[in-house]
Amino acid sequence: MTILVIEDDSSVLSLVERLLTAKGYTVLVAHDPNDAAGVLAKHGKPPDLLLADIILGGQTGVEYAHSLKEAHPPLKVVFMTGLTHRAPAALRTGLGPVLHKPFGADELYRIIEER
Repeated sequence: MTILVIEDDSSVLSLVERLLTAKGYTVLVAHDPNDAAGVLAKHGKPPDLLLADIILGGQTGVEYAHSLKEAHPPLKVVFMTGLTHRAPAALRTGLGPVLHKPFGADELYRIIEER
């Protein structure tokens, strides 16, 4: 499974990349949606799953998830946030669950495997 992770906090992005790579996933990383477009163009095909922070510079993770899912309907989505009050709006989109930061490896693996 290929997972695109979009997170503007470099330390969180690095940690998530290490955890998912250790579990055997192909992991593509980006700091924002613009960066993600370049990463996906270089990769040459869409990811199986998008793991995106809800709050990103410019376009939100929710907006980006909508556009990517529209282009690639089989895409699975998981959001993450450290701002609990942002989770309900993301959940209402029906795109996917929300992982609350800080989270542990087991919680990350579980939510990915459930998708």
